[in-house]
Amino acid sequence: MVDSTHDKLWQLLACPLDHTPLYAESASLRCQNGHRFPIENGIPVLTDHPRKELVPGNMQACRRQNQQSPIDAFVDDWLVNTNGNLYWKARGRLTRYPIPAWPSVAGQGKTLLDIGCGWGRWTMAASRAGFCSIGLDIHWDALAAAQRVAQQIDAPSNYVCCDVDTLPFLSATLDVVYSYSVFQHLEKATVLRTFKEISRVLKPGGFCLIQLPNTFGIFNLLRQAKRGFRAARPDSFEMRYWSRANVRQAIEQAQLDGLTIRADGFFSQNPQLSDLDLLSAGGKLIVLTSHAACTAAAIVPFLTRLADSWYIQAHRPANPPR
Repeated sequence: MVDSTHDKLWQLLACPLDHTPLYAESASLRCQNGHRFPIENGIPVLTDHPRKELVPGNMQACRRQNQQSPIDAFVDDWLVNTNGNLYWKARGRLTRYPIPAWPSVAGQGKTLLDIGCGWGRWTMAASRAGFCSIGLDIHWDALAAAQRVAQQIDAPSNYVCCDVDTLPFLSATLDVVYSYSVFQHLEKATVLRTFKEISRVLKPGGFCLIQLPNTFGIFNLLRQAKRGFRAARPDSFEMRYWSRANVRQAIEQAQLDGLTIRADGFFSQNPQLSDLDLLSAGGKLIVLTSHAACTAAAIVPFLTRLADSWYIQAHRPANPPR
């Protein structure tokens, strides 16, 4: 049966195929046109191809330092895949969950969607900041871990398994859409579709906050040079870089407004001051240098053009053009 604690989520959900409301029926959801979707362990699965990968296949097995650790084994194992290369030292040795500091306004009970949430670190950060937060990912095992961790640390949040470019929500129902370290791994055509979906599901006046890697970031240029400045291979996890012109085009095509771009990081795509205790000495230096550079960029806006990681913010117009 559907858990009553998910009532608000059920009211927002829509069929990803036709955007009509979904209705709960026992252990599944159904739309008025007969499309039916299962609910697995309380997680709506609104895709025909959920990713089920319990252990990462792209690296050696994780040897946990403490087999009795209260840290969820999935998070410990997938840490580098979800948080980046700065976290190699902590993989298998986590003593706490790396839940980052929320980077924007407080939630005040507003509804937020975290696209590509993984095991839910930003979804839970948003919950702690006062949002009614929903995490979305194609990776079912990551969402199951997110549910466990959210309960363990008392960060109430809901999770949905779906593709990023077919958001399963009714139009104009969400206050904020967020995504971090996700769009950079997607084909740009997919990202353009996703921005249009973001515009559709946002309430008038609602905003999105999306992290993207800057084509002309100092470290990003070195990474692109290393691969001969070629484009990312199709269907690969390789980085896709974005210029300001690319960003403006995507925002305009999605009919979003009020674009602002600010520096999120230098020399890294995930420089979290709150995680210094989990990093190596080299990792600490990168994060501290990045923080100093972001502070300088807030004073001297031109430096934002050299940042490796950007925050892109735009909103759905309160009075959309007819």
